[in-house]
Amino acid sequence: MDGAKVSSGIKLSINGFIYKDVEFLSSILRDKYGLKISINKVGVINQYVIYISKSSIEDFYEIVKPYLHPSMKHKFGK
Repeated sequence: MDGAKVSSGIKLSINGFIYKDVEFLSSILRDKYGLKISINKVGVINQYVIYISKSSIEDFYEIVKPYLHPSMKHKFGK
């Protein structure tokens, strides 16, 4: 899995996941953590990204912060 800030949100590239697993992960992020997310297709068959909206970036950061390597904090502007 890889992630990057795009336009006004965050994109999680989950290329190795099948769609069923992408839906499962998305439902956890949405239902358990209340994040505003969407599943988007990329230009390759059967590959998707999870997009986290700008309004959920701070909440997402608080979730991943305990597991985030210090060298990656710049991805959140920290």
